[in-house]
Amino acid sequence: MNAELRRVVEELRSTVATRDEWRMLNSLPAGARPEDIWTGLPAPIREFLSATDGATCGDVTLFNAATVDSMQFYADPVDGAAVALGREEWFCPGVISDEPFFLSRSTGSVWYFPDTGVEWWMSSVFEKVADDFTTFFLEWVSGPEYLRLTGSEPEEQWPELLRQVGRPQG
Repeated sequence: MNAELRRVVEELRSTVATRDEWRMLNSLPAGARPEDIWTGLPAPIREFLSATDGATCGDVTLFNAATVDSMQFYADPVDGAAVALGREEWFCPGVISDEPFFLSRSTGSVWYFPDTGVEWWMSSVFEKVADDFTTFFLEWVSGPEYLRLTGSEPEEQWPELLRQVGRPQG
Protein backbone atom coordinates (compact mmCIF):
# COMPACT_ATOMS: atom_id res chain seq x y z
CA MET A 1 0.00 0.00 0.00
CA ASN A 2 1.07 3.54 -0.64
CA ALA A 3 3.01 4.74 2.43
CA GLU A 4 1.51 8.24 2.24
CA LEU A 5 -2.03 6.85 2.20
CA ARG A 6 -1.31 4.65 5.21
CA ARG A 7 0.30 7.59 7.07
CA VAL A 8 -2.69 9.86 6.40
CA VAL A 9 -5.18 7.17 7.47
CA GLU A 10 -3.28 6.65 10.73
CA GLU A 11 -3.00 10.40 11.36
CA LEU A 12 -6.72 10.91 10.73
CA ARG A 13 -7.64 7.92 12.89
CA SER A 14 -5.64 9.22 15.86
CA THR A 15 -7.03 12.74 15.45
CA VAL A 16 -10.65 11.55 15.22
CA ALA A 17 -10.13 9.84 18.60
CA THR A 18 -9.27 13.15 20.30
CA ARG A 19 -12.75 14.73 20.21
CA ASP A 20 -16.13 13.22 20.98
CA GLU A 21 -17.91 15.11 18.18
CA TRP A 22 -15.40 13.85 15.62
CA ARG A 23 -15.81 10.25 16.86
CA MET A 24 -19.60 10.48 16.63
CA LEU A 25 -19.66 11.21 12.88
CA ASN A 26 -16.33 9.93 11.54
CA SER A 27 -14.58 6.61 11.70
CA LEU A 28 -11.37 5.03 10.44
CA PRO A 29 -11.28 1.67 12.23
CA ALA A 30 -8.35 -0.72 12.31
CA GLY A 31 -7.69 -2.59 9.09
CA ALA A 32 -9.55 -5.77 8.25
CA ARG A 33 -7.80 -9.10 8.61
CA PRO A 34 -6.58 -10.45 5.26
CA GLU A 35 -8.88 -13.47 5.49
CA ASP A 36 -11.88 -11.11 5.88
CA ILE A 37 -11.14 -9.18 2.68
CA TRP A 38 -12.86 -10.61 -0.39
CA THR A 39 -10.23 -11.64 -2.94
CA GLY A 40 -12.42 -10.43 -5.84
CA LEU A 41 -11.98 -6.78 -4.84
CA PRO A 42 -9.85 -4.46 -6.96
CA ALA A 43 -6.31 -4.34 -5.53
CA PRO A 44 -6.47 -0.70 -4.37
CA ILE A 45 -9.62 -1.42 -2.37
CA ARG A 46 -8.13 -4.57 -0.80
CA GLU A 47 -5.09 -2.51 0.21
CA PHE A 48 -7.25 0.28 1.63
CA LEU A 49 -9.32 -2.20 3.68
CA SER A 50 -6.10 -3.62 5.12
CA ALA A 51 -5.33 -0.13 6.48
CA THR A 52 -8.87 0.75 7.60
CA ASP A 53 -11.87 -1.54 7.44
CA GLY A 54 -14.08 1.02 5.78
CA ALA A 55 -14.27 4.66 6.73
CA THR A 56 -16.67 7.50 7.37
CA CYS A 57 -14.94 10.75 6.48
CA GLY A 58 -17.51 13.51 6.73
CA ASP A 59 -19.87 13.03 3.80
CA VAL A 60 -17.80 10.22 2.24
CA THR A 61 -18.32 6.62 3.31
CA LEU A 62 -16.06 3.81 2.15
CA PHE A 63 -17.67 0.40 2.60
CA ASN A 64 -16.07 -2.09 4.97
CA ALA A 65 -14.94 -5.61 4.11
CA ALA A 66 -18.14 -7.20 5.41
CA THR A 67 -20.47 -5.09 3.25
CA VAL A 68 -18.57 -3.97 0.15
CA ASP A 69 -19.54 -7.01 -1.92
CA SER A 70 -23.25 -6.64 -1.11
CA MET A 71 -23.17 -2.96 -2.13
CA GLN A 72 -22.24 -3.71 -5.74
CA PHE A 73 -25.88 -3.41 -6.78
CA TYR A 74 -25.00 0.27 -7.34
CA ALA A 75 -22.97 -0.82 -10.38
CA ASP A 76 -25.88 -2.72 -11.92
CA PRO A 77 -27.43 -1.21 -15.06
CA VAL A 78 -30.59 0.81 -14.39
CA ASP A 79 -33.33 0.98 -17.03
CA GLY A 80 -33.59 4.52 -18.32
CA ALA A 81 -30.29 5.64 -16.83
CA ALA A 82 -28.34 8.21 -18.82
CA VAL A 83 -25.03 6.46 -18.05
CA ALA A 84 -24.75 2.71 -18.60
CA LEU A 85 -22.92 0.96 -15.78
CA GLY A 86 -22.19 -2.71 -15.18
CA ARG A 87 -20.26 -4.76 -12.64
CA GLU A 88 -17.80 -5.99 -15.26
CA GLU A 89 -16.44 -2.45 -15.73
CA TRP A 90 -17.40 -0.61 -12.53
CA PHE A 91 -16.85 -1.24 -8.83
CA CYS A 92 -18.59 0.80 -6.11
CA PRO A 93 -16.30 1.27 -3.06
CA GLY A 94 -18.55 3.75 -1.27
CA VAL A 95 -20.84 6.76 -1.35
CA ILE A 96 -20.55 10.53 -1.32
CA SER A 97 -23.51 12.09 0.49
CA ASP A 98 -25.38 8.79 0.01
CA GLU A 99 -24.71 8.66 -3.74
CA PRO A 100 -22.31 6.05 -5.13
CA PHE A 101 -18.93 6.63 -6.65
CA PHE A 102 -17.13 4.12 -8.83
CA LEU A 103 -13.73 2.68 -9.61
CA SER A 104 -13.11 1.70 -13.23
CA ARG A 105 -11.94 -1.90 -13.18
CA SER A 106 -9.97 -1.41 -16.41
CA THR A 107 -8.12 1.83 -15.59
CA GLY A 108 -8.34 2.18 -11.80
CA SER A 109 -9.70 5.71 -12.16
CA VAL A 110 -12.41 7.01 -9.80
CA TRP A 111 -15.66 8.48 -11.14
CA TYR A 112 -18.77 10.03 -9.61
CA PHE A 113 -22.03 11.77 -10.43
CA PRO A 114 -21.72 15.39 -9.28
CA ASP A 115 -24.82 16.89 -7.70
CA THR A 116 -26.97 18.23 -10.52
CA GLY A 117 -30.28 18.26 -8.67
CA VAL A 118 -31.45 14.87 -9.93
CA GLU A 119 -30.99 11.32 -8.64
CA TRP A 120 -27.52 10.06 -9.50
CA TRP A 121 -28.76 7.35 -11.87
CA MET A 122 -30.81 9.92 -13.80
CA SER A 123 -27.83 12.23 -14.33
CA SER A 124 -25.93 12.37 -17.59
CA VAL A 125 -23.00 14.03 -15.79
CA PHE A 126 -20.50 11.31 -14.84
CA GLU A 127 -17.03 12.69 -14.18
CA LYS A 128 -13.60 11.29 -13.57
CA VAL A 129 -12.41 12.68 -10.26
CA ALA A 130 -9.03 10.95 -9.93
CA ASP A 131 -6.71 8.72 -11.92
CA ASP A 132 -6.48 6.21 -9.05
CA PHE A 133 -7.94 5.42 -5.65
CA THR A 134 -4.91 6.67 -3.68
CA THR A 135 -5.16 10.09 -5.32
CA PHE A 136 -8.91 10.09 -4.71
CA PHE A 137 -8.44 9.50 -0.99
CA LEU A 138 -5.50 11.87 -0.52
CA GLU A 139 -6.81 14.75 -2.64
CA TRP A 140 -10.60 14.42 -2.62
CA VAL A 141 -11.52 12.69 0.66
CA SER A 142 -8.75 14.00 2.92
CA GLY A 143 -7.38 16.93 0.96
CA PRO A 144 -8.03 20.15 -0.91
CA GLU A 145 -10.88 18.88 -3.12
CA TYR A 146 -13.14 17.60 -0.31
CA LEU A 147 -15.42 20.66 -0.27
CA ARG A 148 -15.82 20.55 -4.04
CA LEU A 149 -16.53 16.82 -3.99
CA THR A 150 -19.18 16.94 -1.28
CA GLY A 151 -20.57 20.48 -1.37
CA SER A 152 -19.83 20.69 2.37
CA GLU A 153 -19.10 23.95 4.16
CA PRO A 154 -15.60 24.77 5.52
CA GLU A 155 -16.89 25.00 9.11
CA GLU A 156 -18.26 21.44 9.15
CA GLN A 157 -16.51 18.77 11.22
CA TRP A 158 -14.52 16.90 8.57
CA PRO A 159 -12.96 20.02 7.01
CA GLU A 160 -12.18 21.23 10.54
CA LEU A 161 -10.49 17.92 11.31
CA LEU A 162 -8.50 18.11 8.06
CA ARG A 163 -7.28 21.59 9.04
CA GLN A 164 -6.34 20.25 12.49
CA VAL A 165 -3.99 17.68 10.94
CA GLY A 166 -2.60 20.18 8.43
CA ARG A 167 -4.20 18.66 5.34
CA PRO A 168 -4.44 21.21 2.52
CA GLN A 169 -7.81 22.86 1.94
CA GLY A 170 -9.16 24.08 -1.38
